[in-house]
Amino acid sequence: MKRFIGFLVLMFTLNACDDGDFDIETFNFSDVSTNQCNSGVSGFFIYKINNVEVLLVQIPESNFINEITTPGTPRPVNIGGANKVIYRIYDGTLTTGDICNTIPPATPVVTEEWNALAGTIEIVTTVNKTVNETLNSSIITGYTHNIILRNVNFQKGNGKEQLFESLTFGNYITSATPPANFEGFAVKNCSTDYNFLYKISGTQALTFAVDATLFQNEVTPVDSPRKALIDDTNQVELRYYSDNINDAFACTSPPLSYPVLDQKWVSEDGVTNVSGMIEVTTTEEYLIPTDNQSPLVGYRQKVTLKKVTMLSNGVTFKLGDVYEYGEFVTPL
Repeated sequence: MKRFIGFLVLMFTLNACDDGDFDIETFNFSDVSTNQCNSGVSGFFIYKINNVEVLLVQIPESNFINEITTPGTPRPVNIGGANKVIYRIYDGTLTTGDICNTIPPATPVVTEEWNALAGTIEIVTTVNKTVNETLNSSIITGYTHNIILRNVNFQKGNGKEQLFESLTFGNYITSATPPANFEGFAVKNCSTDYNFLYKISGTQALTFAVDATLFQNEVTPVDSPRKALIDDTNQVELRYYSDNINDAFACTSPPLSYPVLDQKWVSEDGVTNVSGMIEVTTTEEYLIPTDNQSPLVGYRQKVTLKKVTMLSNGVTFKLGDVYEYGEFVTPL
């Protein structure tokens, strides 16, 4: 009964706002999720719905880039012009369809609208990871953009203004494309020097600039592979392109202008017996793999990366304690 009476009081208060004299101390959208629209008319904006209220932030989507911000230094966006913050009250409960429709529905109807005249939108971006504790690996799943509105001056329906020193909008999450599963993809090289290896999966490439002396036509003893560390010479890169790539693209130097390189993750330098380790195991390769009496045709080079960490714009993820880069055969 108390809840019902409270609801009636709230509705009476909202209905009394039509004259533009509605005053509040703060907005409360902390317990509701953030949604987005990208309509042809209004463009991109994000919003939160709380029953009959909505808070919208309309700024270019490019402000939510997948790069972490420096601690204590948020990404600022000045309110004004095309950068808008709008608060509305409707005469009925809202749905996401009501906000994103190109042609507004007949109901609910806006009964109160405030438009921000000035202020700053502050964005703090952090990274989201999924960790595989068994493999000691991790992947980037997305980025969380925490949004706070500072010194926002709203113009109300009656022409009066109301200033908020700080308003918490909340979080907006963008997704990130995880690395492709390169397992089973052939290791290729651009020349017989074997100093640049690569694997391709659609728009992604896992490249390996490497000291070719690791690949010798000589069998390695059991449990004694050739070893090296990730450094200036031996570098693994995970590259994301704007379109699918092929072998010709991977081996062209200087690089072609299209597809465009969108992201590049580079391996961190290794530490002996600790991280960033490379191991190469070499075995004989026969014409008939299961018959070592058949003609010897070359040597199979198996490349394993151990505890390699990838870095881009201050964000890292781990390939895992043991990451099988792949195998290839060097001919006699």
